[in-house]
Amino acid sequence: MRRSVSSKPQVHIERIAKKGTMQPIKKTMEALDWKKTVKPNSKVVIKINGCHYKFLPGLVTEPNTVGQLVKILKTRASEVVVVESDLQRVPADVVFDQVGYRKVVEKAGGVCSNLTSEKQIKSKLPGGQYWKTRKMPQSLCDNDVYINMPIIKTHKLWLVSFNIKNQFGCVPEEDRVKYQKFLPQVVGDFNAFCPPDLCIVDGTVGLEGDGPIAGIPKKVDLIVGGNNLVATDAALCKLTGFDPLKSGLIKNCYERGLGPIEMKKIEFTGVSPKKVAMKYKPPSDDIISRMEREVRKHPKLAEFIYRSWFFSIAKRTAWAVRGMSGYKSSYHEEIAKTGLWEDYDWEHLLQVYKPIA
Repeated sequence: MRRSVSSKPQVHIERIAKKGTMQPIKKTMEALDWKKTVKPNSKVVIKINGCHYKFLPGLVTEPNTVGQLVKILKTRASEVVVVESDLQRVPADVVFDQVGYRKVVEKAGGVCSNLTSEKQIKSKLPGGQYWKTRKMPQSLCDNDVYINMPIIKTHKLWLVSFNIKNQFGCVPEEDRVKYQKFLPQVVGDFNAFCPPDLCIVDGTVGLEGDGPIAGIPKKVDLIVGGNNLVATDAALCKLTGFDPLKSGLIKNCYERGLGPIEMKKIEFTGVSPKKVAMKYKPPSDDIISRMEREVRKHPKLAEFIYRSWFFSIAKRTAWAVRGMSGYKSSYHEEIAKTGLWEDYDWEHLLQVYKPIA
């Protein structure tokens, strides 16, 4: 169903010298020769990282950067669709509206679509390890070009959250926490079914430590593009100081032959990786982190903790424990030092989303 994986993976790194300018995105797209991929009057689908209903730099893909990409694509494509699935407690449509995606995307000539609400088409998954067949959202089945647009984040359960992990948001089920035990296979199946033609990584601000939500924002000022998601994720690991094989998600896709992780097999253009390499703080290994990693191994327990009335209690208890250990105060101090979340509501991590009346 999908186009073949590129035999010559390219990764392009571009600095963001001035905030708000489209030049880094434009240069990255041009370096990847995007017009060879995006034919005139084509339909392009963009998967963002919309994992929260509030905008904080480094937490979700930056809305204006998404708008810039849509604007560039609309000079050639007839249709540009920005997609995300429902979260555990938040509909994707709320994310589109409250983070600001819908406004900037529509202004640029695109539309937003909730993968969970779309028509689901029964599909065969090539080399499926968890699924041989399953129903897939129409946008993943019906497009000419598919683009992945994550950010550069760590992940408390899976080490990093780049292109490969971002594909978990393609699973059109709000209760997908039940798949955490089998995530390398689940995400690998989706990546095999719909490998992105292009990866355009928003490196304006990243997230280190206990991402993908309760991490520490980190100014990065890069746009990283690629034509192979495994190679691009391997390059991002190199930039942030992680071993790609330490992530079960990247390792699974690599072993499936979806792309290389060896730097010598990747063609780098733009800024040299050595010049922009940085050290990301890894996920924590305190008692709460170890408990969460244990919970993910038990689907029914994970679903109860994360999707029932018990979630609020569990979260408050976890932060109380971290308060006694000194983790919480240190976390707040580290965020304050960055100056990136000045209007941050310290208690928002304890809140459970409730639909607006």
